Amino acid sequence: MASAKTTAFRVPRARLAELHRAYDAEIIAALEPLLFGAPSEGYAARARLEAALAEATGLPYVCAVHSGTVALLIALRSCGVGPGNEVITVGNADISTTAAIRQAGATPVLCDVRPADYTLDPALVEALVTPRTAAIVPVDLYGHPADVVALRPIADRYGLHIVEDAALALGAADHGRAVGAFADIVVFSFAPYKTLGSLGNGGAVATADPNLATQARLLCGYGHDPAAEADVHLGQRYLAEGYNVPIDPLQAALLLVKLPLLAEWTERRRAVAAAYAAALGEAVGLPAFRATSHPTFRTYAVQVRDPAAVCEALRAAGVEAVRHYTPPIARQPVYKGSLRGADATPVTELLAERLVCLPVAPDLTAEDVAYVADLMISITRRSAAVKT
Repeated sequence: MASAKTTAFRVPRARLAELHRAYDAEIIAALEPLLFGAPSEGYAARARLEAALAEATGLPYVCAVHSGTVALLIALRSCGVGPGNEVITVGNADISTTAAIRQAGATPVLCDVRPADYTLDPALVEALVTPRTAAIVPVDLYGHPADVVALRPIADRYGLHIVEDAALALGAADHGRAVGAFADIVVFSFAPYKTLGSLGNGGAVATADPNLATQARLLCGYGHDPAAEADVHLGQRYLAEGYNVPIDPLQAALLLVKLPLLAEWTERRRAVAAAYAAALGEAVGLPAFRATSHPTFRTYAVQVRDPAAVCEALRAAGVEAVRHYTPPIARQPVYKGSLRGADATPVTELLAERLVCLPVAPDLTAEDVAYVADLMISITRRSAAVKT
């Protein structure tokens, strides 16, 4: 039976309803045991998702949680980050990054980014390290892997943890390995518009370090002693002030249906990005990537002279363009200009004045991409573009 359109946009950021409808039998079969079975079915679904994510990422320890924001807070706390510490990160990401650092009790210190791929510039990090620095949080912005390999020697030299914020980058790779491989601990998000999206919130903490994994699991489950959990005769025994933040089992079941499709979807996203690059190379400023970097694309972020006007024109013509992470986080009202390092991030400021994000979804057709590209060329003829 035909259904009403689920979006007003000709080229939306995602067509989740249509995608779910294509796999409705598998999704319903996955949800039924949770809806009509014992509560233990929910625990089993979470465990299966964690095992599947461990296989997909190559990281043996995974804890699936309520959101990417919670995952980042847990990852930081698992690394011992707390009051009196500083954490080096970027200023061109979502508030989830800086908020998690502050909610852990630490102070964010902003570092500028590379103009080519919009990720943390490793050449600028060492100058920001102080005796209070405890961690570095690179962000794989727009699905572009940060250069964690370049950060690793700095972190090792000063005894710092690397907590990789890969909320937008599940499916991406660098140096032949999945994102997160070179960090101490990595976090992912499964919000609807992410590269692997649920219907609501969801996230995961992943690591190859058994000690960090133990801490993360402890914090995800109230801080309850796993030994007491395994033996009901021990009752409640808490080792930390943790959180009750497991991923909802319905979201876990949906993600289990979709995860096997991630590799195929990642290749489709890359194909869409490549088509944009080929069509728009003379009209806009394109992102550029290291030879070892293999991004996925949550969106395709390009530079133009007047992104607000370009974005408005695209949306008026049926393209769900957006302007992510502008103004920079340091200029958001909540921080009132208080974030350290914000006065030394000229590239971050420049990108905020230039970037517009084009839709990238695995089900975009060649016609969709051509429509967006033609619109961009037409619009930017009226507003001269800039290049990196």
